Amino acid sequence: MAVGTGFGRTDDDAAPLRKNREFNLLWGSQAASQLGSAVSIMAFPLLVLSIDGSPVQAGAVGTVQAVIRAVFQLPAGALTDRWNRKRLMLACDAGRAALFALLAAAVVIGQASLPLVFAVSGTAAVMDVLFGPAETAAISQLVPAGRVSEAFARNEARSYTAALVGPSFGGFLYTLGRAVPFAFDALSYLVSFGSIAAIRKPLQQSRNNISDSSLVSDIREGLRYVAGSPFLRAVILVATPVNFALVAAQFSVTLVLNKNGYPPSVLGLAQGVIAAGGLLGAFTAAWIQRRAPFHALLRAAVSIMFVLLVASALLTGRLLMVIPLALGLLLAPAINAALLGRLAATTPDHLQGRVISVVVLFATVTAAAAPLSAGLLVERLTGTAAMTACAAAMALSLISALCLGGLRNGPVEGRQCRNVEGSRESAPL
Repeated sequence: MAVGTGFGRTDDDAAPLRKNREFNLLWGSQAASQLGSAVSIMAFPLLVLSIDGSPVQAGAVGTVQAVIRAVFQLPAGALTDRWNRKRLMLACDAGRAALFALLAAAVVIGQASLPLVFAVSGTAAVMDVLFGPAETAAISQLVPAGRVSEAFARNEARSYTAALVGPSFGGFLYTLGRAVPFAFDALSYLVSFGSIAAIRKPLQQSRNNISDSSLVSDIREGLRYVAGSPFLRAVILVATPVNFALVAAQFSVTLVLNKNGYPPSVLGLAQGVIAAGGLLGAFTAAWIQRRAPFHALLRAAVSIMFVLLVASALLTGRLLMVIPLALGLLLAPAINAALLGRLAATTPDHLQGRVISVVVLFATVTAAAAPLSAGLLVERLTGTAAMTACAAAMALSLISALCLGGLRNGPVEGRQCRNVEGSRESAPL
C-alpha cells in the first residue's frame, strides 16, 4: 500500500502501533464505545416492544437514527473542522453517557415511554455523527504517515468484533434486566471519555485563522473539494453500488433462507458466518493492503466480489449461498482501511472532517434503501432475483473501477495538497 509514499520513512513509521500510547488510547476508547452501541442497538427494539410498542415502532427506532445521521452528516463534518476535536469528542461522550444513564434509570423506576426512547436514541444519533468525523480525522495526527492505513485496519477489526459480539451480548444483558444494556452503554461512554481525556497530543493542527464563514459556506467548501478531486469522485462512484450490494445481499440471505424453511438458529448461524468473514478480513487487512497500490487492490477486490455474488446467486435457497458472501467480505475491510488511510494522508487537516463526511454520506446513502429493495424483490419476485440484483450492482462498481482513471491519480493529488499545507511531520503536535 502506498499511502505513505512521498512523505519519507521515519523511525516513528517503523515503530509498531502497539507502542503508540496516544493511538491505543483512542482505539481502546472506541472499542468500548462501539461494543456499548452494539449492545444498545439490540436492546432498543426489545425495550420498545416491552412498553407496548408495535413491531413497526420497534423498527422505526433504527430508521429515525439512520435519517438523523444522514441529515446531520455534512454539518457534522463542517463543525469538526471548526471546533476543537478533543473537546467535541469529550462533549459527545459525556452527553451520550448521560442520555443512556437517564434511560436506564427511567426503565428501573418504570417511567420509560416511547417518546423518551425516541428522544434518547435520536439525540444519541446526533452525537454519534458529530463524534465520527472527529475521531477519523484525529488518526492522522496521532499516527505517522506510514502507519495510517494500518491504524484504520485495526479500526476495521474493532468494528467487526463489536458487530459480531455486541448483539448476542446485548441479548444476554437484556435477560438480566431491561435497564442493564443501557447502563452498560452509559458505562462504555464513560470509559471512552476517560481514555480520550488521557490523550496528550493535539488531535488537529493549529488553526492560524479563525474562520468567520457560515456553516453553509464551510459545507460547500467540502463539497467543492470532493467534486474537484477525480480520485474522490471515482471512489464514491465505486463505493456506492458496493455498499448497496453487500447490505442487500446480507439481508436477502436471511429472507431467502427463512422462506425456504430454515429455523432461526440456522439464520443466526448464517449471519455469524458472514460476520466472521468480515472479521477475518479485518485482521488481515493490513497485510492485504501492503500487497498492492490502492487502485489495483480496489479493482481486484470488486472483481472478486462480483464473481462471488454471482456464485451466491446461483446457490440461492441453499445454506451454501452464505459461503461466497462471507468470502467476499474478507476483502471489504482492506478496502475501507486503505481508502480511509489514503484520505487521511492526502487531505489537508483543516478539511478532513468535511471531506470524510461528504465521502461517507454519498458512499452509503443507497445502502439505507438496500433492505427494503431486497425485501421487495424476494417478496414480489424470487430470492434469485434479489441476489442477481446485488450482483448487478456490484457489476456497476466493477465497470467504474475499471474505467475511472481517477483511482490511480489519488497519490499525486494528495502530495500536491501536502505541499500547500506543509507535511504532517512538520506540523505542530
